[in-house]
Amino acid sequence: MATQQEIAAWFQERAGVHCGYSGWFEITQRDVDSFADLTRDWQGIHVDPDRAAAGPFGAPVAHGFLVLSLITYLTDSLLDLDWSESGLNHRLDRVRFRAPAVVGARVRAGVTVLGARMRPRDYLELVLAVTVEAEDGGAVCTAEQTRLYRTRADASLPRFPVLGPASSRPDARV
Repeated sequence: MATQQEIAAWFQERAGVHCGYSGWFEITQRDVDSFADLTRDWQGIHVDPDRAAAGPFGAPVAHGFLVLSLITYLTDSLLDLDWSESGLNHRLDRVRFRAPAVVGARVRAGVTVLGARMRPRDYLELVLAVTVEAEDGGAVCTAEQTRLYRTRADASLPRFPVLGPASSRPDARV
C-alpha cells in the first residue's frame, strides 16, 4: 500500500515530465449548440453556420469555455487515478485561448506534470500544464489545472503512461 505522501512524492519526482497526448475529440455543431443552450451564449459565430461562414473564421467555432470544459475529460486518460478515492477540479490558472476551434475540428490534450504536494483536509494537490491542440498542431487553449484528490485506503503507486520528455517522443513536434 502506498501512502498519500508517497503518491505526492511520486508525482513531484515527475515534475516537468510530459505525460503524452489524449485521444482525439471531434467538436460537433451539436456539442456547440448544446453548450450554447446550457450557457445561454447563442452568438451567431457559434450557432449560426451561415452567418459564421461569412465571419472571420469561415465557419462556426466552439466557445472557448467549451474547449476549456473538455480539459478534465481529455486529460483523465493520461493519468492513472486508480489510487484516488475522489477528485475535485480546484483551480485553472494562466488560461489562454490561443486560436479558435472550428466546428468539425478534432482536438486533443497534452499534459505535463508541474508538481504535487499535500494540502489541508487530507488532499493531495496535483498541478498540470495542459495544452489543447487542434489536429493541425496549433494550440487552441493552454492552462494550468490544479486538482485535489483523496487517496484510497488500498492505494498503490500510480502507473504512468509517461513516454518521456516531449522532445524524445517520435510524435513530438519541434
